[in-house]
Amino acid sequence: MDDMTSNNAHTDEITRRLTEFAKSEIRPRRETLISSGKFPKDLWTAFAASGLAGLTVPAEFGGLGADYTYVSKAGHLLNRIGGVPGAAMMFMSHWLITRLHIAGDAPPDIKERLLPELSKGDKTISVAISEPGAGAHAKFLKTTARRDGDMFVINGEKAYLTNGPIADHFIVLAITKEEEARKEFSAILVPATTDGLHKTEGVKIDFLHPCPHGGITMKDCRVPVANMIGTAGKAFARTSLRMRAIEDAVGAGGQVGSMFCLLDDIATDAPEALAADIGAVATKLLALDVIASRLAVMADEAGENVQLLLELQLGFHQQCQSCANSFGDLLEKMPAPRRPEVDLLYRDITKSLNIARNAHAVRLTKIGRARMNK
Repeated sequence: MDDMTSNNAHTDEITRRLTEFAKSEIRPRRETLISSGKFPKDLWTAFAASGLAGLTVPAEFGGLGADYTYVSKAGHLLNRIGGVPGAAMMFMSHWLITRLHIAGDAPPDIKERLLPELSKGDKTISVAISEPGAGAHAKFLKTTARRDGDMFVINGEKAYLTNGPIADHFIVLAITKEEEARKEFSAILVPATTDGLHKTEGVKIDFLHPCPHGGITMKDCRVPVANMIGTAGKAFARTSLRMRAIEDAVGAGGQVGSMFCLLDDIATDAPEALAADIGAVATKLLALDVIASRLAVMADEAGENVQLLLELQLGFHQQCQSCANSFGDLLEKMPAPRRPEVDLLYRDITKSLNIARNAHAVRLTKIGRARMNK
């Protein structure tokens, strides 16, 4: 961990604070949070007050300097104890965007201005890549950023934005050059208060509550060229593909934490006849936890080439699906009625595993063909 490795007492204190936050702010409100599509402002206020918003902000900017390995553990703790994956998703998105895009790729003046605010939880950021009807497929993305002197003029629409409704800034993926149907994308920081930017409801999703999702439209939005994040023309690989690999790898810890929570829910109410079934799922989760830990370490070690990380994550994902099927079998054997939050957690786990299903199938096909052609 960037600033935490050499101080075990400091790491233990952060773990204690995460545990206490999950126990006091999430778990007591679990049934309400996991069933509500309304953003809980007071939960974000408590998050900011806890000092945990700065988990991934470097110490020089007032943060705790955690690496991806620790963020994965944090996600595991929040979900295993709190039992509301949508709540943890709000915070994980804040932590990952802060580390990967701002602390990692932003120019010095943006770091100096934004990182202290992100550390306090006063501000948060959403990454705007996907578009209605196009998803995140580069071929179909249409948002453009035209250079006009020292300004970009941005036009387009984005959807499926995690934390979009509460974001103070958006990192917008836009076409900055196109020749012979070949597009070059750049990532540009666009304040939510920019003239011509309007927040929209975007596409509603019926799971992972209470994490807010939304969209934006941009009509002749003018922002400084100095707001570019990373290298001009290289953002699709850096901002989109690499972000997806890191996000999935680090999020694996939270997935396992959610499944451990669900297993504890079931075990609490299960009859003795299900002991062997519960034991079978418990051992699967222990193995998945080892893989999740390795994925987080690989995220910290990853350079520009994230192919191996993506392949291992796909294997992890398939094993998670197998485990989810086992949960389905277990729940069918459970006596009725079940607590509402148990079924809602199972819903969140299974529907989350279906995100990007088509993209996963394409990647698996490519991997298989590569093996076949060796």
